[in-house]
Amino acid sequence: MMEESPLGFLFPSLWEAEVTISAAIFLVAVFVVLEKSSSSRGGDERGRVKSSNDRAKGEEIVVLESEGKNQFSSNLSKEDSQDAAYMVKLELLAAKYLIGANLNGTSDPYAIISCGDQKRFSSMVPNSRNPLWGEEFIFFVHKLPVQVRIAIYDWDIVCKCKVLGSAIIPVEGECQTGAIWYNLDSKSGQVCVHVSSCKLSASSASSFPGFVGVESCQKISDKRVPVVAHQDPGPLQAIFKLPQDEVIHHSYSCALERSFLYHGRMYISAWHLCFHSNVFHKQLKVIVPLEDIDEIKRSQHAFVNPAITVILHIGAGGHGVPPLCSRNGRVRYKFASFWNRNHSFRCLQNAIKKYRAIVEAEKQASSLRKVVFPCTAEQFFVVLLSDNSKFFEEYRSARKDTNLNLSKWYISDEYDGQVRKVTFRSLCHSPLCPPDTAVTEMQHIVLSNDKKSLVYETMQQAHDVPFGSYFEIHCRWSLETNSKSSCLLDIKVGVNLKKWCILQSKIKSGATEEYKREVGQILKAARAYVLKSKMDEPAGSTSSIHDDCK
Repeated sequence: MMEESPLGFLFPSLWEAEVTISAAIFLVAVFVVLEKSSSSRGGDERGRVKSSNDRAKGEEIVVLESEGKNQFSSNLSKEDSQDAAYMVKLELLAAKYLIGANLNGTSDPYAIISCGDQKRFSSMVPNSRNPLWGEEFIFFVHKLPVQVRIAIYDWDIVCKCKVLGSAIIPVEGECQTGAIWYNLDSKSGQVCVHVSSCKLSASSASSFPGFVGVESCQKISDKRVPVVAHQDPGPLQAIFKLPQDEVIHHSYSCALERSFLYHGRMYISAWHLCFHSNVFHKQLKVIVPLEDIDEIKRSQHAFVNPAITVILHIGAGGHGVPPLCSRNGRVRYKFASFWNRNHSFRCLQNAIKKYRAIVEAEKQASSLRKVVFPCTAEQFFVVLLSDNSKFFEEYRSARKDTNLNLSKWYISDEYDGQVRKVTFRSLCHSPLCPPDTAVTEMQHIVLSNDKKSLVYETMQQAHDVPFGSYFEIHCRWSLETNSKSSCLLDIKVGVNLKKWCILQSKIKSGATEEYKREVGQILKAARAYVLKSKMDEPAGSTSSIHDDCK
């Protein structure tokens, strides 16, 4: 009998060799099959992208100027060869009682709104079963009636997004509905929308240069030179549905930090910071308006990977992917794996500086300029603001405000001058608000010793509106007497947010614009009241105020 070699265990047996070779052949065969399938899918995807680009190119608008008049011509695709005859505008307001799809009983809802072949995506609200959107979507259709479908999904970072429910809204004809709650076709859940539709003429139907899914934060001047959109849409339009005239200033390859790094690409424009990733066939999109960015700073990922941390203002949550949370309540996004982190940081920093400079210039251009008021600063206080004046009573009565209570002026220990408290109930016109709301207004006034300068400040807070306790509206009236019968009046309006709020930017802009309109009415009524008082007929001022407030 042959003696076994002591080193025989180092050599594989015949059975082990057969198993190894068979496994290798199997792995090679699987790799070849997967490679062919992926290449075929890539070809299909390229074909779809090319066809979508061709369609987008056909839908672009060319704006021309001829003989001092703007003429609009559009070369639509075969599908949209005829001018859109109707515009359907849907405002997605809120949802409530949604199904809790997460383990903690909440959901990360976002909505997909479709009308025919047109589709729009809302932003995602993290960790909420009662989300508030307040986003507007526009559809162009050839004829009515049509059906608008709203499907609400729970966003998931890896798994397939779960359907939380859907609702179909019929649009029978030209109409404008109020805020209506629709039941979802699920165990629970309702969605609140406001729908309006109108007919477009042939000339106006061809004058739309494009539309986006979610109303953009971009401010476009009315005096902008007509844009010639005669180029293929870029990633900002194809991926993020941003306006046609928004272009990429910088683009970088990087990764978004979540449970692991999602590699993709960052795009920086004049108005937005965007990120797109497609890992494991999971689309990740991040759209952060530059106005929501509080600061950016250099950081590290895993101590060795240079990164950029983008910190947002309190109340700003970004769009598309839930941001990371900080201890101080602010949210942030962290991007890593840059080829040159410092260069990317400087470019992003410059983009934010340019954006803030543009916003500041717009504020100065749109601010309420100094106006000449037909009385002196002292007369302004005596006629309009003194305890004996009936101006505020008549003005609030003309606006159909109720339960007005004006306290007497008293000297403040905290501030210079005098203060008083005003309470009343004011009518609400927003679909998400009750019919009326309780309002508290603190008024502060300082009159100089020579009685030629007057500062009148108000702080107003509405109690019964959504997020009413989160913000205050401040207004400052500055008067300087320039003659015996007139003064220069400067008015400034601002909103102070006291707490974290999801709709911070929308609340701030909406409240500011609404109060500017009210200031215009107060100014017009006050001017009429002062002119009447100079005619020795103070009792006849009521009718003029009623006329000015209508």
